[in-house]
Amino acid sequence: MTANDLIYKSIYIITEYYNNNLQPYFDNISEDVLWIGPAERQEIRGREQVISTFSAEVHGLSFTMGSIRAICISPIKTAHEVILQYEIYTHYPDGNTDLHNQRLHYSWYKKRVHTESGSDFRWEIAVLHISNAWPCDSRDTIYPIHYQSLSLPVRLVEKPERYMTVTATDMSVHRIPINHLLYIETIKRTAKLRIHTSTDTIIVNGTLPDFEKTYSDFLLRIHAGFLINPECVRKIERFTVTMSNGAKLPVPEKKYTTIKRLILTNLQSN
Repeated sequence: MTANDLIYKSIYIITEYYNNNLQPYFDNISEDVLWIGPAERQEIRGREQVISTFSAEVHGLSFTMGSIRAICISPIKTAHEVILQYEIYTHYPDGNTDLHNQRLHYSWYKKRVHTESGSDFRWEIAVLHISNAWPCDSRDTIYPIHYQSLSLPVRLVEKPERYMTVTATDMSVHRIPINHLLYIETIKRTAKLRIHTSTDTIIVNGTLPDFEKTYSDFLLRIHAGFLINPECVRKIERFTVTMSNGAKLPVPEKKYTTIKRLILTNLQSN
């Protein structure tokens, strides 16, 4: 199993976990796993204790995951450290929703296991560490010197329902909610694309036709060099589309009428 395989497996485990399906998590932890939660003194040791504790938990919560960024560090061939950074929306029975920026660190290791035919290797989770990211003041670099002056606004958020998952050129993996995706552009004289989201810019290998074919249900080709998310269009005027982040993208004169009609139809249907 490659590092990239473990990244996707890690993402699958946590997305199922937040769908209240804990079985993939239980299936992949080691006998002496260490689970460290985000709150003080949240620590559970051993597979049996983890399964027992989580199975006994009763709650009325539901969860929605936002964007996910994943990286993998491989210090040796038999160990991979997978770090996920993501948004998690916690929906309470009273109708309130809380938003956290969370980090999840998996320590995977390769273990020899006995089988009917002899032995084989299996990847297991030895340590699972969850932490909540502290809001950052731009004046600080390492220590939160100015944390007391930070304001913590309550944000009303829309539940993301559709996602695009891509691997960046730095081998990080990003799970992007479609309502965060603005547009994709080609990078001239390369086989790379630049994906613009509401919070980030991601460089990936690929071509616009590939993305257009795979994500045709929510992306629109407006130019040889641009795919857009019509839901993020702020304004369309003569030969120009303005996106919600203020970016102005060109529309060829011959295609303008058709593109305008498609964008307006999409906006009216939403």
